[in-house]
Amino acid sequence: MQSNIDIYLIGLSVLFFLVVAFLFIRKISNAGELKVKIEPVTDDFVIDDGESVQIKSQQSFNFDESSKQNDVEQELVILNLISVDKSNFDIEQIFGFMSNSKARLVHGFFSYKGDNKKDIFRIANALNPGTFDEDTKTFAVIIAADLNGVDRPLETVKEMVNFAFTFSEKFHANICDGERMPITKQMISHMESKAQEIARLKQLSTFS
Repeated sequence: MQSNIDIYLIGLSVLFFLVVAFLFIRKISNAGELKVKIEPVTDDFVIDDGESVQIKSQQSFNFDESSKQNDVEQELVILNLISVDKSNFDIEQIFGFMSNSKARLVHGFFSYKGDNKKDIFRIANALNPGTFDEDTKTFAVIIAADLNGVDRPLETVKEMVNFAFTFSEKFHANICDGERMPITKQMISHMESKAQEIARLKQLSTFS
């Protein structure tokens, strides 16, 4: 009987200690003594080897200029193509691949144009300084489009995805979203749904 009483007393002591600790922590937290450090979110990200990767699409691709002309906010859709083993892509093969597609080099990035010769999306070197030339060494490529700046948003997304899959097969690259997470069918469906909604709003704006 005595041993049971001892166990109850120990349990009550532990419970009392936890309650006191909780009240103390809540008190100093409310007093502002516990600070949470919030880091600013930047457009750059760091791969495991420490290289800074440039994701400043608005600045790199100048999508903001066309958006200003149309007086609408940008609606960027972004895909990242990252070498599976982080080895550099063969730059000559990159240029050859782009040449065989609808992409043309303009100011250091590739512009992928449709049948009407208008930009659909753009491709840049994801590593600083973000441009392509014959000496470029990179294991990451970024594809971006402003869905508010294209005539057919849904077709643009489909073109981007098809291009990304073709590139990934050719260069053994992982296809990732704008947050560098591996792309999934659900993510692609979400992108297409967003594009459909933008297309619908464009039609309504035209009719009005």
